[in-house]
Amino acid sequence: MLNWSEMSIQDILELAIADEEEAREYYRKAAERTGNAHTRRVLLGLAEMEQDHAETLRRELVELQLQRDLEAGMAD
Repeated sequence: MLNWSEMSIQDILELAIADEEEAREYYRKAAERTGNAHTRRVLLGLAEMEQDHAETLRRELVELQLQRDLEAGMAD
């Protein structure tokens, strides 16, 4: 069980990225298995949405790391 109160924002973002990537892979594999073209399109669309979410979270993580680096530089 996760103890959210002990997790850093970086930990939470990394966990969220992993969850989005797992969901993307789930939808992509489901799309490969269906024989219905409409269902395949819907599933691939969902996979793309999950990819977009992961990319957004990665940008947030990079921004957080840059902010920390700047703050550390100011403290020196």
